[in-house]
Amino acid sequence: MDAELAVELVVLGVVVAAVASVVWHTLAVGISPMPTSARVKRVLLELVPAGVEGEVHELGAAWGTLAFALADRCPRARVIAWERSPVPYLVLRLRQALWPRPNLELRRRDFFEASFAQASLVVCYLFTGAMERLGPKLAAELRPGAVVVSHTFALRGVKPVETRHAADLYRTPVYRYVAPFAPIE
Repeated sequence: MDAELAVELVVLGVVVAAVASVVWHTLAVGISPMPTSARVKRVLLELVPAGVEGEVHELGAAWGTLAFALADRCPRARVIAWERSPVPYLVLRLRQALWPRPNLELRRRDFFEASFAQASLVVCYLFTGAMERLGPKLAAELRPGAVVVSHTFALRGVKPVETRHAADLYRTPVYRYVAPFAPIE
């Protein structure tokens, strides 16, 4: 076997392993790692309060589309990006190594095991089941005045303070909530 073929086989093996890992974690978690589009990101960042300090949690950071933007938007905050899937997490680590943000911390753990008691802002792009599970946790742990910004999926039974729609094909909704949450009447 010549060296070129060996390299091609190794690359193919790495790609297959990476794809298999993403598929396995997609099935295990219930959602695939999806980047946030530029139009949705723009609307989401507009809903982030100016001058945020303290902890900012980005739940399900995937490839880092929002994590890096949040680190730039909130330079006085400690942005904590949570991602369980190993391949997107490795991409996050690589991006942080190549284009570091001193206020960005990456965590490869389940954010449902985290405490949000010190959070000033929580940002998420999850799925219906995760949002249903997350709502009561945030309601119990967030201090008054903490902000939650979520795109596409709303917190169940909670009235958003503001809803905006991105200028994209789907008119993607982006929701802003402030703790304590008001129930939908």
